[in-house]
Amino acid sequence: MWHYITCFGDSALLLPLITWTAIVLALAAPRRDAVRWLVAAVACGGTVAFSKLVFMAWGIGPPGLDYTGISGHTALSLFAWPSLAAILFRDARWPGAWLPVALGFVLGLAVGVSRLALEVHSVSEVLMGAVLGTAVATWFIRGLGPSHDGRAWRTWSLAGGVVLLGVAFYGRVFPSQHLLQDIAMWLSGHTRVFTRRLHGLG
Repeated sequence: MWHYITCFGDSALLLPLITWTAIVLALAAPRRDAVRWLVAAVACGGTVAFSKLVFMAWGIGPPGLDYTGISGHTALSLFAWPSLAAILFRDARWPGAWLPVALGFVLGLAVGVSRLALEVHSVSEVLMGAVLGTAVATWFIRGLGPSHDGRAWRTWSLAGGVVLLGVAFYGRVFPSQHLLQDIAMWLSGHTRVFTRRLHGLG
């Protein structure tokens, strides 16, 4: 069960969804939503990538914690799913607007729990990811106003794209860890990276 849940937080699925959402928002009014979406996505994903890179390359992380970097599955899923729900249901009346957003947060939290159940991340890594993703999603959702052009086809195109991309990419695994390891070794000049069990380089 946990493997099925954790797939909802993989970059192989979320990156295409984030890209498609940015395209649809850029075609809609106001376009400031597209800018906010991109800022939020880059802030969330960039913070995760930076945390992993500095640890892999130089072993930099919070002292005294079981830590290798912020959980990207947790952070990105807690940003993407609630925010996407807020966009799709932005014109719905309460509770129709907030129930899907709440379900998005529940899905994101379930992804975080799955990372613990699969023993991929420590509690501290998942908690940091949860805080990051929730903070970014909250910032984006609070600034999201009603659609001004009233063109329902954009909502349907976004929803349709989400379904199609979900069918195409759900269950796939993006090789982000390997890419970050290669970048970390290139940046540091080391022949191997710092890991949970390796705290020094010989």
